[in-house]
Amino acid sequence: MRVLVFSTQHLETGGIESHLKEFCLHLHKSGVDIDLLVTSAAMSAETEAYYRGLCSHVFLCKAKKSTFRFLWLYAVLFRLKFATYNAVYTNGQGESIWFLSRLLSRKSWWVHHHHTAGDAADQSYWGPRYWRALRAADRLIACSTTNAHTMSQALNRRVDTVPCFSRAVKPVLSTDRQARRIRLGYYGRLIPEKGIDLLCRLSDDAELSDVEFHVWGEGNAYPPAFFDQYPNVAFHGAFAGTEKLTGVLNSLDALLLLTTNAEGLPISLLEAMSAGLPWLATDRGGIADIALDPNATRVIPATAEYAQVKKAVSALATDLRQGSISGQQQMALYARKFSASVLVQQWRDMLNLNTLTPQA
Repeated sequence: MRVLVFSTQHLETGGIESHLKEFCLHLHKSGVDIDLLVTSAAMSAETEAYYRGLCSHVFLCKAKKSTFRFLWLYAVLFRLKFATYNAVYTNGQGESIWFLSRLLSRKSWWVHHHHTAGDAADQSYWGPRYWRALRAADRLIACSTTNAHTMSQALNRRVDTVPCFSRAVKPVLSTDRQARRIRLGYYGRLIPEKGIDLLCRLSDDAELSDVEFHVWGEGNAYPPAFFDQYPNVAFHGAFAGTEKLTGVLNSLDALLLLTTNAEGLPISLLEAMSAGLPWLATDRGGIADIALDPNATRVIPATAEYAQVKKAVSALATDLRQGSISGQQQMALYARKFSASVLVQQWRDMLNLNTLTPQA
């Protein structure tokens, strides 16, 4: 069985990057040969080596100009013109997805994975050829039921739901919170849409002096020196790998995601769920779909005013200190719906691979 995996972009860190690494890993473990093609790759040598260890062929374009990237894509697809794939998996959004579908042999089953919210705000960024790609794919996948419903209405076609892969983390160790401040944190891309400024404002609020805030990540909008003006924010920089992730989640009492971004289903919340770590997030994309424990998984409106956000953070800190939040329901839900063993079969179904007989 052979699958072409295409992504419009791959940075060194990010939710979809984490999904792609796990996606390739678990498909490979299930007996699938993978060719990986990325039109805008900005990854470390270690990450590149990771993919080359899993995939039969890896094509990475590191050109910054879109014209060069398009010419590179055309050249690679010409090389692959007569390759035989059981399925083609495309990820991300952009005009290049449509071009790939036109230039590559259409004998392969084509699955496109749209991993952001799919709502009106998200749709405003879709170009005409991307709309055509969304309508033309043999199967279209969204990360959550909410996102799938929204996209189905806009496109007038069926949209299936399969969650992204995430890294499973060992359960968070319980600690005595009576003798210290509550630790809330965020990790991921450092962009304004992820609520970084709001988190910093909360850290300066005297009424939240019993809470300390932690941030992991990288982004041009928030260089390390930015956090120097917020003494109650501990900035730790970027990290990579499951071992480091385990340390991050074990150091926190709860995760914050105060996003206004066009979220699909944030990987960080799934990873927190696997560890039984409580979280508080704004209602964007499919976040509400996984908030099945109102005590441990709390959702507030993305349009909430500062006072409402502060009240929610304060209430979360109080409940954490009192020990009234359990992560058992989260961990059980993750094992049942979001674990790798469950998702690899769902993705194989979407790719029509489970009907094929593995070659000896």
